[in-house]
Amino acid sequence: MPIKKKEFELDDGTKLWFRQASGMERLKIEKVQAKVFRECRHYGPDPLQWSEEQHLEFAEKLDENGAAIEDQILHWVPPACLTEGFDINKLTNIELREILSFVRGDEDEGSVPLED
Repeated sequence: MPIKKKEFELDDGTKLWFRQASGMERLKIEKVQAKVFRECRHYGPDPLQWSEEQHLEFAEKLDENGAAIEDQILHWVPPACLTEGFDINKLTNIELREILSFVRGDEDEGSVPLED
């Protein structure tokens, strides 16, 4: 499946282009996430059925192993920005999470990049 790109307009009106993270970029963190998920499989196969306490323990294990939300943002968002002069420190928490959601492929929205 091709990597998509999307333009985001920030609260201050700035527009930035992002692409989704490639499979190679995602590999390390997704490997850790899978490992932690396997460690928590005794909670059941469906995370939607886990208790709040089980979700918290899972999140703590992700954090301890370098695969939490902050790690995803740091490793995936800056390289995915196609706009020059991008400063990740100027983004709000809400903007970071919205962009991360796209970069990691949580949503279908976006356009297929043009081939050079």
